[in-house]
Amino acid sequence: MKSHVRLAGATSLVFAAAIAAAAPAAADQWVMPDVTGQLLQDARNAVLAASDGVVLPAATTAEGPVFEEENLTSWQVCTQSPSAGTVIPDDTPPTLTVARPGACASSE
Repeated sequence: MKSHVRLAGATSLVFAAAIAAAAPAAADQWVMPDVTGQLLQDARNAVLAASDGVVLPAATTAEGPVFEEENLTSWQVCTQSPSAGTVIPDDTPPTLTVARPGACASSE
């Protein structure tokens, strides 16, 4: 009789482990680095490193419209959202507001 009890207990453990493995995984998260003041190229690299290469930030100009940047070293990050130290999920890219280097103070 005892052998049946052990077998039933082991089966329960295996079943519980299978259920836990089948449960959806929690969203992966990462911590937003401080990229304000950096060149856009360096800021993108920092976000990619912080998110293990999963998240690419969105970039906008101080005037608001999204643009296609060709030379990432021709833009400086004026502001970032979310702020540095914020824990965010992989499916939420940060937004970096950029201007030409040295023009951030006049664009805020």
